[in-house]
Amino acid sequence: MPAWGVFANKVLKRLRSPVDLKLRFDHREDMVSMEQIGNFQLLLRELFESRVQGDLVELGSYVGSSTAVFSTFLASCAEQRTLHAFDRFDMELGSLQGIRARFDRVMRECGGVMPVVHQGDVLDTVPAQLPERIAFAHIDLGWGADFDRQKLLIDHVLRHVHPRMSPGGIMVFMDYHIPGVTVHGHDSNPAVRAACDAFFAGRPERIHLLYGGPCSHAYVRC
Repeated sequence: MPAWGVFANKVLKRLRSPVDLKLRFDHREDMVSMEQIGNFQLLLRELFESRVQGDLVELGSYVGSSTAVFSTFLASCAEQRTLHAFDRFDMELGSLQGIRARFDRVMRECGGVMPVVHQGDVLDTVPAQLPERIAFAHIDLGWGADFDRQKLLIDHVLRHVHPRMSPGGIMVFMDYHIPGVTVHGHDSNPAVRAACDAFFAGRPERIHLLYGGPCSHAYVRC
């Protein structure tokens, strides 16, 4: 929030206004919402308290916004687990440039657990570089590109990550959106729901929507 916005909110509070000013979420610049961060922390805390075995994996890290959430939470809980970050680091969206350099800077500045970085196309790095056991997987491979290409990538990842999930492990799907059902979310990558619905059809896991404010996501418990 710029200084003028902070000042305006102070004035509005003094005037007992029922509203505040806030920044509009930009889906090309902002990568994770505060509501999603709260969901990540709740899901991870439950996993840790239940002693679900395995590492944390993020497929599609981009500049590290959500990776930093996982990293700092791991550090705060003193969990001896490895965080794996998979990305090509060459896709520049909006005004963001130098993605890998920005990711490295975010990781240094967040003060959390440093992830093992797997740079390259997930069709090449998965499954070869996946850990054997996974407790938590965050799949964020949508970027508004070709529908069929995105669906292929997500299906590829699901087919290789799912068998490595520990009992009780959690998979979170960024951009999973059901029009008319998801509250306040944004249907930015329809291929996510198409791939997830097709993969879990006939499987025992159920996909549960999460409230993510301006963003959409969902999860399954394995």
